[in-house]
Amino acid sequence: MKKLIRNFALIMFLGLLLLTVGCGGTTDYYNLSPWSPPADPAFTSFVNSMNHPSKIASWMYSNCTYQIHTAVFSPYEFWTKRWGDCSEYAVLSSYVGHKNGYATYQTYILYTTDKAHRICIYDMGANYYYTSTGHYYYGGTTFKACIDDWARRKGITVASYVVYNWAGSKIESVNLSEIISRGIYDGE
Repeated sequence: MKKLIRNFALIMFLGLLLLTVGCGGTTDYYNLSPWSPPADPAFTSFVNSMNHPSKIASWMYSNCTYQIHTAVFSPYEFWTKRWGDCSEYAVLSSYVGHKNGYATYQTYILYTTDKAHRICIYDMGANYYYTSTGHYYYGGTTFKACIDDWARRKGITVASYVVYNWAGSKIESVNLSEIISRGIYDGE
């Protein structure tokens, strides 16, 4: 009986821990520029066939399972495992989009509840679109418009966000909590 109670307590603790961490990973950017995939013709064919961000989103939606965990898989690992959290969805989207000629931006979003989420933003000329865990959306004409659109869809209040380009340089970094507390930002 003691063993059963101990195991139940451990499972409850781990479950609560997962609820508090948000998406997996320990950093807000996964450096893809030095990464190279293994010589797998099936993966190469897959990457080449995903020649529009909507295709990769559709593929992930139909073929992958969302599961929170603590590590971040490479694009190849995610493709082979077909499960992961928003980190893997954003990393695979960024890699495939970049390989097909799109300017991609890994974007780390921190909620006011100290949970986090990652999306991939695509520069489509005059507008930005983004993918979030297998969904493809029109975001607007700025990075912030994409973040605001995602937050409205999820009913989330964003505390801060960071947008990284392919090379890992911060393109935009905004701490909305500080701006809101000073009365400068109204959420629009």
